[in-house]
Amino acid sequence: MQAQLAKPSFPKYTLVVVEAKAHLIDTVKKAGPEYTYLLRHVPQVEKWANKLLDIKPEANREIVTKGVWLHDIGQVIGDKETDHAVNSELETKRFLMEQETAPDIIDQVAHCVRAHRCKDVQPNTIEAKIIAVADSASHMTDTVYVDMANRGDLLGAKEKLERDYRDVKLFPEIMDEITPLYQNWIKLLEVWPDF
Repeated sequence: MQAQLAKPSFPKYTLVVVEAKAHLIDTVKKAGPEYTYLLRHVPQVEKWANKLLDIKPEANREIVTKGVWLHDIGQVIGDKETDHAVNSELETKRFLMEQETAPDIIDQVAHCVRAHRCKDVQPNTIEAKIIAVADSASHMTDTVYVDMANRGDLLGAKEKLERDYRDVKLFPEIMDEITPLYQNWIKLLEVWPDF
């Protein structure tokens, strides 16, 4: 008689995090190559979020991680005339309800997703602040400003850099690490050819 391998036992929230990641990846792949940058961007956000979770261990890792993987899904689905944070919030609620997530967790993750841009909705929980800062910091360790400049939107790249630096200030603990990146992006964008 062969011994059967036991199925790994994961808390339900861990499985939903895995499902959220799979949902984003599947959605991006179906949407087409113009959205594949999200498959590079979101793992960058996750790295920053993990760093911030180490700084703020009292934050709920489940909420942050779900929010990380769902915060930009609205760039791929939903009405293109609507802010992607709104589309992402709606899809987050739909997806998490489908996964039978507790209503209070759905509300908290949805707030993180909706507030990640620090635009019309401000992050008012530690988890939402972590996602907003992780998203902004990830732009400084990726190619978003170069991509914008290469598309002919040099002014937009400079403005985005300033917004990102503003939002990262929600976590003064990482300013020593972020400020040199910010200063070097300023220098690079100042000499970037404006075609």
